[in-house]
Amino acid sequence: MKKVHISLKDYSYDVLIEKGLLSNISDYIDISREIVIISDDNIPKEYIELIISKLNKPLTFFVPQGEQSKSMETAYSLLNKLVENKVTRSVLIIALGGGVIGDLAGFVSSVYMRGVDYIQIPTTLLSQIDSSVGGKVGINADNMKNAIGSFKQPKLVLIDPNTLHTLEKRQISSGIAEMIKYGVIASKQLFTDLLTKDIFKDIEHYIYQCVTIKKDVVVEDEFDYGLRQLLNFGHTIGHALEQYSNYNLLHGEAVSIGMVLMSKEKPYYKKLIEVLNKYNLPTSYEYDKEAIYSYIVTDKKASKHNLNIIIADELGKGLIKTIKTIQIKEKL
Repeated sequence: MKKVHISLKDYSYDVLIEKGLLSNISDYIDISREIVIISDDNIPKEYIELIISKLNKPLTFFVPQGEQSKSMETAYSLLNKLVENKVTRSVLIIALGGGVIGDLAGFVSSVYMRGVDYIQIPTTLLSQIDSSVGGKVGINADNMKNAIGSFKQPKLVLIDPNTLHTLEKRQISSGIAEMIKYGVIASKQLFTDLLTKDIFKDIEHYIYQCVTIKKDVVVEDEFDYGLRQLLNFGHTIGHALEQYSNYNLLHGEAVSIGMVLMSKEKPYYKKLIEVLNKYNLPTSYEYDKEAIYSYIVTDKKASKHNLNIIIADELGKGLIKTIKTIQIKEKL
């Protein structure tokens, strides 16, 4: 088993990574606790049935798969269900699924009775290497992704790479986009491995590498005021593209295009295109520049006149640059 310890001032926890871990889930969770599982209606039944059997058949709620479930309506519905079922403040909420479920269940746990415990069990590559770690939880507003949320660190993150066996290839590629991001901003070796090796022969190792990179950044800047913004490489344009496409673009696909647009004229540009092509990730998309810009001006990293963008002049060395908001149009 691989373990990454996230050591924060007020909340510390472990990320455990091991194939087959879900079969032994009761070794890591106190099954005498009141437990509620939040998942989506497309999670493979084998995971639900396995976990429920190991945890004494906890209360389980399902929401529709997809970004549309990261809404105030869905969160409010879940909160009311918790109340209706007389769920107490001592509950442990389990977020079982991809990034949408992690964000949604984490948000619900952060506001139910002013905060209850939750753990992350991410089942997609993207959520395993990125969104399940760091405590960002939230839902979308009508015209802004992740506009409503908070910081709520999980008590534990359990990653079983075997869940990737049931994942669609497009979802795998979406997760790889975030791996590529980590390579560009923090690890030239990771980027090179993604380009030249079959990473799936040792996927645990690469999940561990990505989680470790994120840990180092989160520990330094838990609340996203400085260094943590590096993790948003490709995301400012990417989030805008997600919304513009009405979320027909997966998160990693939108970030892929965002990385391309932020890397024009960089020395690694051709290698970036090559690695994105290797994993069937898009490198372009038809869009209206003014529409994309209208989304970007509401980005969380934008102030009234300025915008923090993430660039890398060379592989493995990301940096934060403040520009006039209008200047982002040059990248589009």
